[in-house]
Amino acid sequence: MQKKLRKPQKSQAFIDVESSSTSYMPVNRNGWWIKYSSLKSETILLLFTSMFTGQTIIRYFSNEDDAIKFLNFIIHCDPTEELMFQ
Repeated sequence: MQKKLRKPQKSQAFIDVESSSTSYMPVNRNGWWIKYSSLKSETILLLFTSMFTGQTIIRYFSNEDDAIKFLNFIIHCDPTEELMFQ
């Protein structure tokens, strides 16, 4: 007897987040892969990955101006050296 495969059900919380979030294709700038996502137009998620070292930096922002400042800061950093944040 062959078993029927069943697709897992998505929870209501997952469906709410999925429907209220927007994600864009990654872009490459100065050796950094940059991924931008937003949730309910309130929270901004920036994900940076160095093409050379594989270092990944993830930051959430509630203020668009702060997100842009951090984005510009990372783009001007050397992607071949590992960054240290405290």
